Amino acid sequence: MARDPAFNTITRTPRAIAGGTALQAPADALANPTGDDLITAAMTLWPQGSAWGSPDGQAASLSSLLARFTRVLLDPFVWLHGRAFQLAREASLQGVNELLPDWEAEYGLPEPCFAGSGQTTAQRLTALSAKVRADAVNHPEEFVRLALDYGFEIEIEEPAIFECGFSEIGGYHTPGFASEETFWIVRVKDVGLSYFEAGAGECGVDPLFSFGEAEQLICLLRQMAPAWTLPVLASWINYGALSDGAGNAISDGFGHPILVPLNT
Repeated sequence: MARDPAFNTITRTPRAIAGGTALQAPADALANPTGDDLITAAMTLWPQGSAWGSPDGQAASLSSLLARFTRVLLDPFVWLHGRAFQLAREASLQGVNELLPDWEAEYGLPEPCFAGSGQTTAQRLTALSAKVRADAVNHPEEFVRLALDYGFEIEIEEPAIFECGFSEIGGYHTPGFASEETFWIVRVKDVGLSYFEAGAGECGVDPLFSFGEAEQLICLLRQMAPAWTLPVLASWINYGALSDGAGNAISDGFGHPILVPLNT
């Protein structure tokens, strides 16, 4: 991604969802049979003859007493047949349902950062799918997608230290040590920020400030981030472009629109 000489690199767009074409659940008579699907074959298992409702080789009536009795005998097999196909689909990632806890145990899920957080089944299946496919998470857009899969909308700002011959005076590049570029700022939309309250907070227990559920996300991002980087949380900021009142954006001497924070 090309760096801007005046602004830090900010990423809000998630990477497109990876994955193949979803397989349709089988819906034929073998996968999900009913009594009507099996009754004809079952009636042929009875002896033939007038006493069994099939004189002269004729087929027995499906409304006869014997047929109704046969339907009762078939019920356990109908359930067993459908149940067997349902469990067979659990062997495939796209058929996972009731064996989801077993799949998660096999792949080390849920993530320790989200243990006990009450994730939805859809979020758990998304995390499992990513683990099974071994999706790489390297680009900022991939981290935005990762956060979105867990229910968080974020933006990532990659700070750039002022560089002579490249950076523009008056831009967002600030003087500092090159090591400051190892940090990348994560802003989580609609996250609550709570502070320690004297008389209400408990020293050694309550933090000076907390981002609530976003703390779980930053835990995950730090696990996945490149080893030489460190994600840090910050408040979400909405920016608006200055205009002249007629809808025309006001730009600086380099043609960049002048942005102002709408909230902090």
